[in-house]
This record gives sequence, C-alpha cells and structure tokens, in this order.
Amino acid sequence: MSKFEEIKDFIISCRCVLLRYNPIRSECGLVKIGNPSSASPVFVSGNYFHTVKRLEKALRGLDCYLLVCDSAGINVWCASGVCDFNEHKIADSVNSTGLSEIVSHRRLILPLLSASGVDLGGLEKECGFKGVFGPADFRDIKKYAGNGFKLEPEMRLVRFAFAERYYNAFGMFAVFLVPVIALKLIAGKKHEGKIHFLLLMNFINIFSNFMLYDRLPFKYPANNSLFIGALIQLAIAAYSLFKRPFRLASYIFCSLSAFVINFLVSVDMLGSTPFYKTTIAHWLSSADNKSLFQPLISQDLCAGCGSCALVCPKGLFTEHGGTVRVDYTRECCECLACVKQCAPRAIKNKNGPVFKDDIKSIENINEIMN
Repeated sequence: MSKFEEIKDFIISCRCVLLRYNPIRSECGLVKIGNPSSASPVFVSGNYFHTVKRLEKALRGLDCYLLVCDSAGINVWCASGVCDFNEHKIADSVNSTGLSEIVSHRRLILPLLSASGVDLGGLEKECGFKGVFGPADFRDIKKYAGNGFKLEPEMRLVRFAFAERYYNAFGMFAVFLVPVIALKLIAGKKHEGKIHFLLLMNFINIFSNFMLYDRLPFKYPANNSLFIGALIQLAIAAYSLFKRPFRLASYIFCSLSAFVINFLVSVDMLGSTPFYKTTIAHWLSSADNKSLFQPLISQDLCAGCGSCALVCPKGLFTEHGGTVRVDYTRECCECLACVKQCAPRAIKNKNGPVFKDDIKSIENINEIMN
C-alpha cells in the first residue's frame, strides 16, 4: 500500500469515528493478506470501513484471507443483533467470491461478537463452509493463530480498551457537536461565550463518561453520567454567579442545554453492550441499569454441549462434564448470543418476558423466554 493510500484510509477512518451514525462501507469481497495458499485460514469481517482497515493491519504477518461481508457498514456486534450480519450475508460473500475454488478447506473463522446473529447450521447448508467463532477482540487473532486456532477462555471476553473508549467518545461528541454548532449560528456573536462554555461542558461530560467509566464512584455507567452532569450543573451555576452581571436567562439556557445533553448521554449508556443493557423505564424507576435478561438454564432441555460458554463475551457460563452452570457474579450484557447458539432452546430468562428485547435476530424470542 502506498503512502497516499495509507493517508487516505486514515482520513476515512477518522471520518468513521467522528460520524459513527453515518458509517462508511468498505467494499465487500476477498482480501489477500501476505501470501496465502489454498490451505490458508479465512477470517470473516463485516464491511464497516474502520474495522476492515484495523483488521488488515492486525493480520499483517499472517498468510490468510479476509472475507469482507455486507454488514450495512456497521460493526458486527450491532449488525448481528438487528439481522444486518448473518449466515445469509456470509454465504452470499462465499458464493460471489468463488471461495470454494480458492481454498481447499471448508472452514470460516467468524468474529465471536457475530454469534448473536449467525446460524452456523444454516451457514453450512447455504455455502458448504463450516463456521467457527474466533476471538472477541481482533488484537488476539495472532495469539489465536499461534495457539493452533484454539480459543482460550480469555479470548472470548469483550474488552473496552482505551482505543474503543476513545473512538466512542469522539463519535458521541461529534453527534452532539452538530446541535451546538447550529445554536452558535442561530445565536450569533452576542452569545458566543455561552456557546463555547456549553461546548466545553459537553466535551467534559462525554469524555469523562467513556475514558473514566471504571474510575467513577457508581457501579452503573448511566448513573456515573448523571453524577458528571451534576458536577457540570454546579460549574454552570458557579460560572453564572461569579460573572457580573448575573443574567438569569443566560443561566437557564446553559443549565437546560447541559441537562438535555447529559440526559441523552446517560440514556445512550443504557444500551452500550460493553456495559449492561436495560430499559429507560427500569433505570428511571430503580436507578440501576443492570441487564434485565439473566440467563437461566433449563436442565431438562440442556444438551451439555457448552455452545453458550463458547460465545458468551462476559464469561457467564462454565461447562464441566456435560453440565452447564451460570456464574451470576458476572454481569450479562444481553447480547443473547447464548440463546442464538443454543440448539435445544434451553436458555430462558430468570425475569421471564421482562428484558430490553432489542435483539431481532432470534425468531420467537418471547416464546423461548417463557
């Protein structure tokens, strides 16, 4: 790749991060990494541009193929849950690229976070390739390959590393930057100071939430977001009182605008899958955003296959001697990968029909839960 192409890809990736709700799609197809042969492994990805470029970089040094499949340009975890990344999309890419003529094996290494949307049996029926789930984090791919493509328990766990926090913070800041800029254009120079102050408070709010989420005083991210919002309200009050003359209208404008932004950030935290997942109504009534879905294994139906343990990104399940147990000291994020991959439908919800229910890739989900 030329220096110009690297710079271009970097600029496009920055655009992806800043405007995460308007993603850029990478071209679907088969990418050669290194000098692959017919026996080389095939890794599968969605077509979110930023992810594809990071994967290509992570795979350097391996001789392999990267099969980029249509995920509507969004990350596979989100895409899998809403049916934008599934066995049909992967089979389409396999067939359209003529992969069966290129490789001698029939094995695809899928991202583990796609387990909530991919039916492995259906995938094999459609294209003849067997899917296996690889690491949850692409940074573990080389370790996974060096381990004989054996998935160690820690490779299944989702991590919210510094880079991911940084990307999420910038993405959300860009979302709220648009209305602030609009306010500045409407208000004009007369209110420029208030707008700049509001922008600073917005920046502190969002970046504190993401970069310091595990160092703030409360357990749940949405509550920490409100805590930061309260500190910002104190800062706005102090700024307004010490600035002379005191203008009530100016104070109300800044305080109300900051509150709206803070509340929307808090609500977004309720559905951030690296954390927990709950409904707005439950959070407002109970002040916690613990996931309402809590897996309960029906031992009468359980086949003891351990598929749930293989795909859980939070490590809730353990399998010993054909018996599967749930570790309730760990926190579920309601990705429902365990439910999707459980053939006998042995996983229920301790709370019955009460859960967020925003995963659309599982048919008759409410019947399964009851």
